Amino acid sequence: MKPFQLLVTIIASLLIITFILTILNDDVLKKETVYEPASSLSIRDVDVKPVEVTSAKIRLNVTAYINHGGGKTRNASMLIRAVSSDTGLLETQVSAQMPEISATAQLTKTIPVSQELTVDRNGGYELKLLIFDNGSIRDSGSVNVKGLGALTPMSKRSGIILNNIDFTVSGTKAGNVDVRSDIYLENKGSEPSENLEMIIKAREGTSNLLADKTTSGTGVIASETTAVKSVKLTVPDSYNYLVVVELWQGNVLVNTWEKPVLLAPTKTVPTGSVEKKVNIDVSKFVREESGSYPPDRPSEARAEYGEPKAPGFGSLTAIMAIAVVLFVFRRRL
Repeated sequence: MKPFQLLVTIIASLLIITFILTILNDDVLKKETVYEPASSLSIRDVDVKPVEVTSAKIRLNVTAYINHGGGKTRNASMLIRAVSSDTGLLETQVSAQMPEISATAQLTKTIPVSQELTVDRNGGYELKLLIFDNGSIRDSGSVNVKGLGALTPMSKRSGIILNNIDFTVSGTKAGNVDVRSDIYLENKGSEPSENLEMIIKAREGTSNLLADKTTSGTGVIASETTAVKSVKLTVPDSYNYLVVVELWQGNVLVNTWEKPVLLAPTKTVPTGSVEKKVNIDVSKFVREESGSYPPDRPSEARAEYGEPKAPGFGSLTAIMAIAVVLFVFRRRL
């Protein structure tokens, strides 16, 4: 066979073999691929807890417990969206990356995934959770949080509350009244309290003018105990006042309480329900700090007014005697 014919025969054979292989199996020259099912991810439970509370904001920690039912995860993540319950508008959103899980891992496995987000303290929210894997949503869920305004900011957690205020008139002078205020402070915390500062003010009820102001320390109050702090306020007589107690921790106003003191009260008359002013002589309520009532002395009282006279009929007997004499005298005539 000539060389030219041999070359043609070889080329023709290769073309025939290539054609046959293409018809029989289109993928014979391709690398064989192994089928891997998509991952199975589902939200089992969600926990939400406050991490930091300020007067305006709250930082929340959201932990989702995600079940992995099989399949390899690829770039899995969790997206948390905070939607306002009042407006329905998106307030903020954060995302958290999930760990990679191979297809040969345990068939059912729970993965905790946590992330923090900050929202306004004066509002309620629906936290929507989306689980992504390989660019697709595998599962979704939501949890509602409300009543965030009831959480006390960390800067205002003192443990001290005011139970009551007692008022006593300790003196009057030149139209002014000295009012002693006994303030009952209870420490409901588990630890002894700090020595905080109190500012006590007396405001006139109608004009809201400040009549007097003083300061006092709370002292260190043991846990679950009550301490009484006394201060004196001097105010003009014949006015009604609102005594305000402010509790300060450095430059932070922790809490405020108030109670009225009525030095010019009114009473309601049943007929026509007319308010009538009641005049109170506050000097009658003055109490000395160490005074006591003197004992009764009946012997001195009897000496001053004399012994009581015994009852008698002297005047009546004299009149009757004169009448008898006149009657006898007329009969003789």
